[in-house]
Amino acid sequence: MQNSLENIESTMKCRNCGCSCASNFCPECGQSVKEKRLENKSFFISLLSGLSRINQGFLYTSWCLLINPWKVIRDYINCRRVRYIPPVSMLIVVCFLSAFVAGLMPVSEQTEIVDTGTGQLPLISQAVLMVTDYLMNNMLIRNLTIYIPALVAIPMVFWSVGARKYNLAEYFAAMIYMTSSLLIFGIIVKPLSILSESFSSALEILYSIIICSMSMYKAFPIPSLKKRIGYFLLYLILSVVIYLLIFLAIATLLQFSNTYN
Repeated sequence: MQNSLENIESTMKCRNCGCSCASNFCPECGQSVKEKRLENKSFFISLLSGLSRINQGFLYTSWCLLINPWKVIRDYINCRRVRYIPPVSMLIVVCFLSAFVAGLMPVSEQTEIVDTGTGQLPLISQAVLMVTDYLMNNMLIRNLTIYIPALVAIPMVFWSVGARKYNLAEYFAAMIYMTSSLLIFGIIVKPLSILSESFSSALEILYSIIICSMSMYKAFPIPSLKKRIGYFLLYLILSVVIYLLIFLAIATLLQFSNTYN
């Protein structure tokens, strides 16, 4: 009789799914059976501990992405992931920080685009301006999409030297980590834009070229320096061509739209 009473007392009902549990965790949904209503003390303690874990992972991932993004990409692909923040989560946090830092900078005067020709901008210019304006006002979408043509060019150029061993998901994870790396560097050099916007932009472009070329070499090691440079130049050219094709496609759609309107 006493044993049955003890069993009844030790059995608890899961607050998430209603299953009767005899252990600390629900066998149906996995939630702890000790979950209680939110309390002031426990809420703020869990909040601080959660922020601490995020900060530790974010700082480590940021530093590794800044100096050696390919190491983060390689570790993540090879399932050594516990030390890093996942790609999309990392990009969201970096986008937030980038927007925050940009908001602290003095607002520069925007120059108006004046058409001195026949009174109407060329169609391709309209497409470029429209897409650029949209992406500039949607940071997360911009950083998730603007590097897709560069991503598409990688397997096309490096297919014969090892690109075939990676799948689409791994390429997207690599692209998102590389995007985060470029944004982190942009956050660091952003204060320099107060002194010189062109110097800050030049540093970002230089860093992009150096870090991308190093990552390409580590991903697809080519012994010959001449071939390595040739592959990378071909990659840059193909990326530019894909970008131009996208803008031409947008211009064509605009032309059809204007025709029917």
